[in-house]
Amino acid sequence: MIVRLLSWCGVHGRWVLPVGLLAGLLMPWAAQPMKSLIPVCIALLLFLAVLRLFPDTIAVTKEVSASDWIGSAKLVFVYQLAFPLLVFAVTSWADLPALWILAMTLVAAAPPISGSPNLVMLLSGNGSAAMRWLMLGTAFLPLSCLPVLYLLYPEQSASIMIRPSLVLLILIIGSVACAMLFLKANRSFGIALKAEVLDGASAIVLAVMVIGLMSAVHEPDVNLVSVLKMLAFAIAVNAGYQLLGVALAKLRALNVASTITQGVVMGNRNIALYLTALPAAQIEPLLLFIACYQVPMYLTPLIGDVFYRRLE
Repeated sequence: MIVRLLSWCGVHGRWVLPVGLLAGLLMPWAAQPMKSLIPVCIALLLFLAVLRLFPDTIAVTKEVSASDWIGSAKLVFVYQLAFPLLVFAVTSWADLPALWILAMTLVAAAPPISGSPNLVMLLSGNGSAAMRWLMLGTAFLPLSCLPVLYLLYPEQSASIMIRPSLVLLILIIGSVACAMLFLKANRSFGIALKAEVLDGASAIVLAVMVIGLMSAVHEPDVNLVSVLKMLAFAIAVNAGYQLLGVALAKLRALNVASTITQGVVMGNRNIALYLTALPAAQIEPLLLFIACYQVPMYLTPLIGDVFYRRLE
């Protein structure tokens, strides 16, 4: 029964995620309890992503080559350090509102969301490349964030991002290690890991996690007009970064799978990481934006399916 349910969710994963969004909006009483489960959800997503990507340890060895890692490292350097500095320079020169500058720069400087390999795979992209980008982006964050945060908060200590990013990195390494051990043990039992079951489990975990991330929408001082305005801005940033990622991939003449990966990862960044990284006074203006940003991210598999299918 459970396997059948997970398989159904895997086949219809693009519709499961919007259900999580609706639950986050319609179930304010569940926001705080679910918020405490976010670290667990991140670990589960990484564990499931590795199981989905690498059916056995031989495939893992073949997949993780030196050239793959070097190529991913170059992407991380360009898109997580040079790109946010460019975004800050352009938005400051254009004299955009301070909140816009802050949000657009921090999104660009953040690593991919923990569920990015899952989102990429739902859209038939290169999930292993997304996983490498996720791991390297998180590992690079303690260094890449320093010049960005210095520009945004010149009075703040540069060490504020090191601890949470290292915690997330340890979480990633631990999840991948557990998945590798599971795969190794599973080979002895010969149990088939069906892709649709793993996709279904990932979609459910993503849907549960968004309920906690949407908690800011239910604050007493937030009204419908402010939510709609911030939602429009969040959608524009997410869609704009995805379109830019696709355009740059086209300029590099990448294949369809790699183009999908770059587009999805460019727009879906783990800005929620700053909730634990920055002091409350500095993150307060961003809380509603972070909540609204979950909407375009979780609708990416559904709406993005129409867009990315045109690339084929």
